[in-house]
Amino acid sequence: MSNNPVDFNVLSTLREVMEAEYPALLQVFISDSINRVNDMTLLLRDPSFTAASTASLQRLGLMAHSFKGSTGNMGATHLSELCLQLEEQGRGMVTADDARIRRLVSEIKEEFCAVRKVFEDELQLCHASH
Repeated sequence: MSNNPVDFNVLSTLREVMEAEYPALLQVFISDSINRVNDMTLLLRDPSFTAASTASLQRLGLMAHSFKGSTGNMGATHLSELCLQLEEQGRGMVTADDARIRRLVSEIKEEFCAVRKVFEDELQLCHASH
């Protein structure tokens, strides 16, 4: 888990640009991310999932790619980097390794917990100031 899960310069810019919609953006990101992390976890729990399964790997790579984009846009830079590493595994950019894939998903879950806490704190600040 990173020491600074979110780049606050990015959040500041989002707050300025989104104005009144900023809290909704945070809420949508949190709920969407919960679903994404759960989908990755469920895919790994599927008994047919292995690093040798091209279809499973491609699906995981697409999930990671999509999550990488949203986390990057929200300033969750380390989480975005972890998603890039998972995407590279899933898309065959590096030799797929089952243990590495499972470890990356675990790290993504942990890092998302830290990011989620920052965003929930941000939501509290937004509600307190209105």
